[in-house]
Amino acid sequence: MGSRIRFTRAKQVFETYPELSETVKEPMSDVAPADYTLELRDGDVPLSSLAYFAHILPKREAVWWGLKCVEGLDRSQNKSDREVLALSETWVREGDEDARVAVHSAAEASKTDSAAVWIGLAAGWSGGSLSPVADQRVDMPDDLTAKAVNTAVLIALGSLGPAQRDPGLAACLSAGLSFAEGGPMPVVSLREPVATAN
Repeated sequence: MGSRIRFTRAKQVFETYPELSETVKEPMSDVAPADYTLELRDGDVPLSSLAYFAHILPKREAVWWGLKCVEGLDRSQNKSDREVLALSETWVREGDEDARVAVHSAAEASKTDSAAVWIGLAAGWSGGSLSPVADQRVDMPDDLTAKAVNTAVLIALGSLGPAQRDPGLAACLSAGLSFAEGGPMPVVSLREPVATAN
């Protein structure tokens, strides 16, 4: 399989999502998105690489990456979190409207602000309407899924001890970049990523 990255140049991401420049530094040169992700990781604000990376993948792939980061790093999940992650996985695999509505409802019903809930919101915000009134449709902003995935991964990293956060960031991005290049999504852990079936 070829690259899953939706853009050929790093600058295109900012042209598509102008608000991203409020939190992520724009590239000085015309580099590939994967290369720019690594530049950000190695720069002054490494966490900005996560926000950028969440925007370069299609929505389903971004949710899958974020879900695997959350599963691999956040050990504080409760039963509700595990249910939301399972529904998110169903949406990633099936991609239909019923699955999206189910995960969105479960995430909104949760009483926590956990990484898993933000993955569920990311899936839920991939389509549908912002308005709860059926005949007053307001399309979801196109960047809500990426923003929610980024929030989920940041919460998962925040659940780690300080000494584990940099390795956790590296593990998430390493797995994500491997997946973005067309490979199967690796297991995300603080050890070396292990390739698994997509």
